[in-house]
Amino acid sequence: MNFRPMSFFKVKKTNLLLLFTTSLFFNCSEKEFPPQNLPESVETDSIVNWIAESNNAELTEDQRLYILSKAYIKGTSVENDSLKARYFSLLSTIYSSSKDSLRFRKINKQSIALNKVRNDTAAIAQNFRDLGLFFNTYSVKDSAYYAFSEAQKLFESVKYNRLSGEMFLKMAIIQMGIKDYVGSETSTTRAIEKFKPLNDNLNLFKSYNVLGIALGALGEIDQSLAYYNEALYYLKQEPYDDIQEARIINNIGIVYRNSKQYKKAIENFQQVLNSEYIELKRPDLFAIATSNLATNKLYAKDTLGIDHLFTTAITIKKNENELASLAGTYYNYGEYKAYAEDTLEAIEFSHKAENLSIQTNNYEILLETWAFLAKLEKEKAPQYFHQYIKLEDSLQIEERKQQNKFARIRFETDEFIAENVALESQKDMLSKQKQMWIGVAAAFFLLGLSIYIIINQRAKNQKLLFDQQQQANNQEIFNLMLMQKQKVDEVKRMEQKRISEELHDGILGKMLGARMVLTGLNKRSSDEAIQEKSKAISSLQEIENEIRSISHELSHTAYQKINNFTDSIESLLSSINKNVDIQTMFDYNEDEDWDSLAGDIKINVYRIIQETFQNAIKHSKCSTFIVAFDRTDTHFNVITKDNGIGFNFDKGRNGIGIRNISSRIKKLSGKWHLDSKVGQGTTTSLKIPLYKNSTNSAHTKQLLENV
Repeated sequence: MNFRPMSFFKVKKTNLLLLFTTSLFFNCSEKEFPPQNLPESVETDSIVNWIAESNNAELTEDQRLYILSKAYIKGTSVENDSLKARYFSLLSTIYSSSKDSLRFRKINKQSIALNKVRNDTAAIAQNFRDLGLFFNTYSVKDSAYYAFSEAQKLFESVKYNRLSGEMFLKMAIIQMGIKDYVGSETSTTRAIEKFKPLNDNLNLFKSYNVLGIALGALGEIDQSLAYYNEALYYLKQEPYDDIQEARIINNIGIVYRNSKQYKKAIENFQQVLNSEYIELKRPDLFAIATSNLATNKLYAKDTLGIDHLFTTAITIKKNENELASLAGTYYNYGEYKAYAEDTLEAIEFSHKAENLSIQTNNYEILLETWAFLAKLEKEKAPQYFHQYIKLEDSLQIEERKQQNKFARIRFETDEFIAENVALESQKDMLSKQKQMWIGVAAAFFLLGLSIYIIINQRAKNQKLLFDQQQQANNQEIFNLMLMQKQKVDEVKRMEQKRISEELHDGILGKMLGARMVLTGLNKRSSDEAIQEKSKAISSLQEIENEIRSISHELSHTAYQKINNFTDSIESLLSSINKNVDIQTMFDYNEDEDWDSLAGDIKINVYRIIQETFQNAIKHSKCSTFIVAFDRTDTHFNVITKDNGIGFNFDKGRNGIGIRNISSRIKKLSGKWHLDSKVGQGTTTSLKIPLYKNSTNSAHTKQLLENV
């Protein structure tokens, strides 16, 4: 089996870049926090000593937790609320990175309560920061985002601008994780506004790196590269580790890969691998760069040394237990095996990628692996197709839910900021004699604004209802037009039948009688009479044959059955098939009510099938043409397939037929895919939603169970 590489090598926008940002940004030094201001008399007491002792790197996790538990037990007996609050704040920070999650939640909650009594805003902000780090460790992204958002508001209120910016940066990274790249860009920009006045080069480096990732994911290649270069500039303003520079260079290589500039991508990945001692310092980064280099060489069709690069990357990732990243490497290795025409190994490594993707919840690689396996194992293609559609729909719904949650948190944050501004404004107005009048004016303004918002919202609702009603009316008119056309066609058929009967029973009978009379007269002996009568008889016979032919044609048309949707498709295939040597097949469930489909779906699908069938007849030189219908609760799926000569879709230009199909599918809010290889025929897949506003309440953790 011959595989063309570019049919498999789709440029992927993966989350590999997050591997370089998450660990870097979520492990901040505790010295950045405001000092706890413990009195000298207690700085050497047992609680502080135990907390300090727990930081000994030589301790095991269990030994560390044992020491901290002693500090916690003694801290609960402290009677001085101020000291107790400070002890619990220290314990909250220490426990946030431990594996004793129950103890941390308890300490963190108590610390927040104690600091609220003391009205210590900075300490409360630190407690929420600890809570955000804890939730992020366990990948509870919405809770982590909320905690960082609360910490940011509190740090902002006490003018801790650097910490406020760091919270924005942490929020931006979480938003990137749910593909809210626009929101991530906004949060990062607000972080940069905090860091620039402080000349905080390290945090500016991190921020521009995040912007580079977000803009790259949005397809803004030039802007992404500009932000990465900005990140390198700030990195080099301070003493830095070569590994940090190597991360940025790797990210730049991924941007070039996504824009199919493979030569430049290869140069960047080779530069990463040439970094000093990178294999010893960061074997995980070395393995990722190695895998990226092998993949881009494959995309550039330079297969020299690729097998060694892939096996090296796989070995290191196994040793480092980087399972999510290993899934992507197995997938790329499978692509290479397919390119090398080793189908069995391509399938083997693809299944390894599938299993690891499921194990690590790497759904992006899982979707690509299923699409790839559908091409390798054609007998299982429908199964992979259904799995792909269900998982993709569920992921989109889950991402929208997460993005909506974060949008509500941002809205509450903006409200909090607005409330703080209003409070500051009120404090200033207390010193003015006209405070009451300003308050009254503000009240009237808010009242007017509320009325305006209500009226505007009602107008929008009315417009929405009007549009919905108009759409329903248009559909009803369309259905009426179809019914009217059917009635007209029925009347035509009845009239054809009537004319057929009149021709056959009336005119034809009379002419037959005339011919019989002339036949009798023809028996006369006159040569001239016999000759003229024979000519008349021949003319009558010609008229008789012509009328009989017309009668039969009209009668055949009159008794044809009235076509429904599936009959229309069968008629289309059979009518064209009479003039060409092509075997047609139409596969559909006869128990389904296909006529219940909306009119615009039936018409557009009919035209698309007609277009693909005509293309197959004109260009494909095929001997078989197949149409298949499949219907689920939410979608109508159509597949047309021929076994013709195919064509190179990547190198071809979109003709008017392809543009027409795209236009019709866009009208139906559907999706379509054209798959063609030289010598292997052409397949067109349509996925049309039955209801344009359908929803799915499946949770991400049930995604694979629904497949």
